[in-house]
Amino acid sequence: MNKFWLNAFILARISNLPTVWTNVLAAWVINATASPVLKIIPEVSALEYLDTILLIYLIFGASLIYAGGCTLNDAFDQNFDREHNPGRPLPSNSISIRQVWILGICELSTGIGLLIIGAECQKIWVLILAGLVIFYDFIHKKWAGGILIMGLCRFFLWISAASTGGISHLAPQTWLWGIVLTGYIIGISLFARGESKKDKSPSQYSILLLFGTPLLALAGLIYWNNLDPVRIFLINLVGLLAAWITFKAVIMMRGSQKGAIGKGISSLLAGICALDAIALSFYAPVLIAPTLCCLSIAILLQKKFAAT
Repeated sequence: MNKFWLNAFILARISNLPTVWTNVLAAWVINATASPVLKIIPEVSALEYLDTILLIYLIFGASLIYAGGCTLNDAFDQNFDREHNPGRPLPSNSISIRQVWILGICELSTGIGLLIIGAECQKIWVLILAGLVIFYDFIHKKWAGGILIMGLCRFFLWISAASTGGISHLAPQTWLWGIVLTGYIIGISLFARGESKKDKSPSQYSILLLFGTPLLALAGLIYWNNLDPVRIFLINLVGLLAAWITFKAVIMMRGSQKGAIGKGISSLLAGICALDAIALSFYAPVLIAPTLCCLSIAILLQKKFAAT
């Protein structure tokens, strides 16, 4: 593989891109399917609104914004990485700082254009997303609360995708699933921070955030108690899978094995695909299989490209 592109893939953390794909797909499907009234039981979507061209623009645009944010993260962190992560492309001199800045800006700006013009996402949400990505890259090493901004980046990625096709209305369920996703992202960092510092308080608080999506699914099963048996079975099955991924990662991170925290975080990041599969179980069960395929792709990519 060409050295430049290898560095570009490392900088972009491409092993996390499958989680971006499932996020945007789930957000679009849920918002296009869910009733504006929370108490109405979700119908099974026929997916007639899933325009292939819009979907391609959506996936590529979201991927480039994520890649641009990760690439610029290394540009902002070059001094920190020189001391703590000398193997990264910049401190190892595999790529120049000028190339990283140009690459990151091009990725981010192209992604913005693809989402607004190509996927027809609401401009306001996309611009807020881009602003938060840049703000996070700048602030996260200077402010402990940067993890909140990281969570909001995923939230506004979710909200931007939900508005694909120029949709202006966001259903209550869209907000709920987006909020638990945000909590999960924040929970990953909180838990890892608590474990690395041997301070159990942050990790205890984060447990609820990490299990937020399965808990919301359980609440949905109770609230919409007349769901058909097939969806009930699938929701329970995928919910158990997501809970198992989280539980296994938590146990791993609490172990004494070298590199356990990094491996646990990588597992939790790949598990985002399983969270999206839970949400889709209510609205479009047919999409569970491709979403879990993305989970497998993320795990496979992690063997070559670090997720963090």
